[in-house]
Amino acid sequence: MPNWFSVVKEKVLNFFSVKKSPAGDSSEVEKTPQVEISRQPGLSCPECGTKLFITMESLLNYLPVQCHGCGLELTIDREKSKSSIESLRKLKMGLDEAESVKQRGQL
Repeated sequence: MPNWFSVVKEKVLNFFSVKKSPAGDSSEVEKTPQVEISRQPGLSCPECGTKLFITMESLLNYLPVQCHGCGLELTIDREKSKSSIESLRKLKMGLDEAESVKQRGQL
């Protein structure tokens, strides 16, 4: 049975796609940024290396992330990320339930 963290890590690695501009150039292949798992949330911009902080809510709502260093916009490929988003939703529900139990003093 695979470690859940490894599964989530793999899904996160395939989670983002890069929106290129100008839009007319179809000869460039979109590249997926490398994501490093660390204790601090977020990832590094694939263009300039600036640390980008991303909330779980922004991922669950498919919000684009814009680098404040170079202006690159990262968007989520909805089709490729479908199972990752579903896993993240389940994780969020579990975290919310754990917090609820903790607040009720049942833990």
